[in-house]
Amino acid sequence: MASVAVLTVTACGSEPEPPATGPEVATLQSAPVGSPASAASAATGDGAVIRPDASSAEIQDLERAYFRCLRDNGAPSSKDGVTEPGRPSPAPETVRAAEAACADKQPVSWFDVERRTNPEFPDLLRTAAECLKKKGFQARVVETPQWRLAYRDSGEFMRAGDTETQCIDEAFAARIKTYR
Repeated sequence: MASVAVLTVTACGSEPEPPATGPEVATLQSAPVGSPASAASAATGDGAVIRPDASSAEIQDLERAYFRCLRDNGAPSSKDGVTEPGRPSPAPETVRAAEAACADKQPVSWFDVERRTNPEFPDLLRTAAECLKKKGFQARVVETPQWRLAYRDSGEFMRAGDTETQCIDEAFAARIKTYR
């Protein structure tokens, strides 16, 4: 673990100032086995990170918990299955307050966490694009509006599905281990 030393220089006749406290250092902490949260979410402050190996049922459980939290904080949604038809929408400030209160429960994909936090993300994405090229796709990496894989056309994008997943899994293999 790295530590930071602070050196205080004082001029003659002046009182030394107390050492400044530096920023807190984030550390990776393991989540309990079976927990939807991951070490990455603890370090980045993201919501409930959807693991690469999460089942559909686990993802639905995360979504239900998030929408239940929104409802409990005054912002019901049709996605939680509880909103009554014809019920007026909550005020925007109520929705913003509920979203803030439930931010730690909002499902976010591990890939999006990587995109925002991993400085090696573009290089790993390029490795995935090379894998796709070797398998016959005209994949490339684009930066805007966010780092992502792009294809010649939507048909190629649709055909790439499972192959893209395999290439991303290979390129990000070491990082994926941190989410399990």
